[in-house]
Formats: sequence, structure tokens, C-alpha cells
Amino acid sequence: MKPETLEFLACPGCRGGLQFLGPASGSIESGSLRCITCTREFPIEEGIPRFIRYEELTGLNRRFARLYDWFSHVYVPISKIAYGFIGGEERNRREVLDRLDPNEGRVLEVSIGPGVNLPYLIGTPGVGEVCGLDISLGQIRRCRSLCRKRDWSVDLFLGNAEELPFEDESFATVFHIGGINFFSDKKKAIEEMIRVAKPAAKIVIVDERERGARLYAATIPGFRRIFKGEREAVSAPMEFVPPAMAEVRVTDVWRGWGYCLEFRKP
Repeated sequence: MKPETLEFLACPGCRGGLQFLGPASGSIESGSLRCITCTREFPIEEGIPRFIRYEELTGLNRRFARLYDWFSHVYVPISKIAYGFIGGEERNRREVLDRLDPNEGRVLEVSIGPGVNLPYLIGTPGVGEVCGLDISLGQIRRCRSLCRKRDWSVDLFLGNAEELPFEDESFATVFHIGGINFFSDKKKAIEEMIRVAKPAAKIVIVDERERGARLYAATIPGFRRIFKGEREAVSAPMEFVPPAMAEVRVTDVWRGWGYCLEFRKP
């Protein structure tokens, strides 16, 4: 993590400012962050601030954090195979990423996973600094390895999309691909994405449609057990987008296997 990143970080609980505790250096690899308001501390390990503890997660968030830790070992090859059946990985990732409107500003990917979107995002005209957050430690570690291998300067955070550890209006665009269908609180996650976005920022949210969720249930070990037989059918969470948002629309992506919900913050 870069020292200047501290300027837009905030306590995910009370949103107070954070103070770095640790050795001064060109980059922050270890130490901790202390909230100057509530005094809660968040450790930094391997350059990644950890804003959650698994034992404090509840509901689907806790179950999926563990599932994605396991799934991180095979996520990259499986996603390539899946995209291969619907036109190829590059086509399908660009179909979504081309909808962003960063205007040379800072970009936040919520649920960055192992960094599969980064090759199509880093260096793209209009994209400035890139930050990524994920609830799975396994996924964020793999993303960190990718960034170090490619020498990409990406700030990564272990955190919950429903309590983002950032100041208000910190990002020129915010996007999320895959995962919101099974968040514990979709409404709160969308509110948080809006909160940390700058005025006029574009927000893009993408996930599988119901037939994609059924495919997961049939192919991913442990997926069905997470819901204990009570999974609701998935759909684009349009009902959680506040009426004040502009340019709201939902379209099909991935040849009908996914939806794209996009809107702009006034």
C-alpha cells in the first residue's frame, strides 16, 4: 500500500480517519491502522490492510468468504473456460469494462477477486489509480501476487462491500463484477458504492442471471449447501438503486448469462 493511500481511507465502522502505526518507508507492508475516533485497529499484512475478521462476518458473507478462499485456487482457469463458451474472456470482460467512465480518475473494483479484470483495466486510456477490495483473503492474496508479477501499482484491501473503508467521494468510478447476487445486504453494498463515488461518477454492477446461478449450483462443490435449500432466484437489484440516481438502466451481458446494472451519481 502506498503512503498517500491513507488520505482517502476511513474506518469502515464509524468512518473516522485512520492513523498509520508502523515503520515509515516508501511503501507500507506491515503495521496497523488505528481509527482516531473509535480507536479500533486494523492490521496490515503483506501490504494489505485487513478491515474484516472472518469470525465477525455473518450470513452469506461469512459462508462465501470461505468458499471463495477455496475457489481462489481454480478461479482463473475456470473463468477462462466459462468465458470460452460465450465468445472468449477478452470480449466478455471488455463488454463490461468499456462501460466505465473514469475520466483520468481513481477507480475502485469491489470484489476484485484474483485480479482477472486488471489486464484489461491497467493502462486503459482514462483509467488513473486502481484500487481493489475483496472479502476473501485467498482471492486478495492471489491478486497481490499477480500485481507484483506484472509490476502493477494497485492498492488492495481485505474488506466487506457493505462497509467500505474509504472516505466519501473518493473514486471517479466504481464497479463490481460477480458476487452481489449473494451478498448478505445488497442494498447496503449499493449505498456504499454510491457513497464513495464522486459526483457524476459512473457505477457499474454486473452478475450472473438465474441460469448462471443454477449452473454454479450444479458444478461448484458446496454451493448448494451454503443456502441450506433456501436460495432465492437472482435478478438485477434495481430496487436498491435510489431514485435520485441518473441514467439508470439494466441490460444483458455475456450473451444473456449476465446482467449489467449501471447508473450515474448526480
